[in-house]
Amino acid sequence: MIAAPDEVGNTSRTPGTKVLARRRHLTRLVWSTALVTLVLGASPAAADPPRPTDYRSEIVAISPSVPGLEARIIGGDSFIELTTSGHDVVVLGYDREPYLHFDADGTVRENVRSPARWLNLDRYSESSVPPEADASAPPEWEPVGSGGRYAWHDHRTHWMVEVPPFGLGPGDQILDGVIPLVVDGEAVEISVRSVWMPGPSWVPWLLAAVVAAVAGAIVVAFGARRPRVGLGLVTAAAAMATIVGVWQTRSVPSETGPPITHWALPVSAVVIGVAALVGPWSAFTRRGAALVVAVQLAVWTVLRLDVLDHAILPTSAPFWLDRVVTAVTGVWAVIGAYAAIVAIVRSMYAAPAGGPTPA
Repeated sequence: MIAAPDEVGNTSRTPGTKVLARRRHLTRLVWSTALVTLVLGASPAAADPPRPTDYRSEIVAISPSVPGLEARIIGGDSFIELTTSGHDVVVLGYDREPYLHFDADGTVRENVRSPARWLNLDRYSESSVPPEADASAPPEWEPVGSGGRYAWHDHRTHWMVEVPPFGLGPGDQILDGVIPLVVDGEAVEISVRSVWMPGPSWVPWLLAAVVAAVAGAIVVAFGARRPRVGLGLVTAAAAMATIVGVWQTRSVPSETGPPITHWALPVSAVVIGVAALVGPWSAFTRRGAALVVAVQLAVWTVLRLDVLDHAILPTSAPFWLDRVVTAVTGVWAVIGAYAAIVAIVRSMYAAPAGGPTPA
């Protein structure tokens, strides 16, 4: 009599052969997960991106006021964005040299000879200035933007030391800054101030994490023999993380360098999870997929832990929503990974049962 196909599509084999096949299958899953996570996690950013902070900078005034000229702060205090329409605008650097040039047609150029071009590469000005950077040299303009809009790190808008200001506390103003411009040949100044903001309450996201832990444990416990249950849990978490990650990425201009990991890790997790849920996959493969999804979400959560304890987040989403989703995603990732590992180990080493595991 011809044996019925087993869960990986071959004819029935001895228990020892099945164990070896499952070990090889698990090894491939682990290496695939590591490769995807490393590729996404190591993706380069175009700039030092806006990060959670406890300082809020704001535009106090543009003096004198210029119709069609606007400025805003992005990411709490990370970047300043200038938007202009129909004006010729030059932003002056730290030595009052020409640094940025906004043409009347919307083209934005950067002076590569300006020391500010190098000092503004990152939040704390840790980049070295090359010898060819010379504030007194004639400008050499390089296009960096269009549409009359551009955002950049400007150290006149934020606190420049990672240590909080001595003698000050939450609620205190920590600096005043002025960014000089030349608009259509006339001097204009953007005045900025920065305030130390009180930290966020831990109650909302901590309460959400506790509720998520209880709910997740119950769901996984009652669905222990049904791989789709645990897989569905982590896939739901991946969907929530995708919404938050895409929202954050779309909240800031592309030149600020938002990391691809904000959305790529949860998106890839959703794709894997949905494919395993609806596809003709075996119970063992679904558990492996749940582990893959959980690991990707765990990495995503670790990369975002600082959203939980900083006052200002670089997103237009409600801050409480960002924190709650991050906390819930991390909890469900841990629960999903634990459940998947336990089920995989049991299925690899347990003696064959009388019937197949429910999908």
